[in-house]
Amino acid sequence: MTGKLEAARSKIDALDRRVAALLARRFALAAALKGLKKRITDRAREKRVLANAAAAAEKIYAPATRAVFAEIIKQSKKLQGGK
Repeated sequence: MTGKLEAARSKIDALDRRVAALLARRFALAAALKGLKKRITDRAREKRVLANAAAAAEKIYAPATRAVFAEIIKQSKKLQGGK
């Protein structure tokens, strides 16, 4: 492997660790909402979360960001006892 490739991968690995830590915090907060929500699914809230995530990303990455956040929402709902 080239030095540039190895350096880029090292940066990605560091970001992955940060993303994983942030996801763990997000999932813990979502799981804690289980008893506070009347319904696990709130379509309006999900739509806002997806729109906010896409808007925060660079335009070229907005579709990929939206897809990742759709999966985050799906996993959060599972932690809350949903499907």
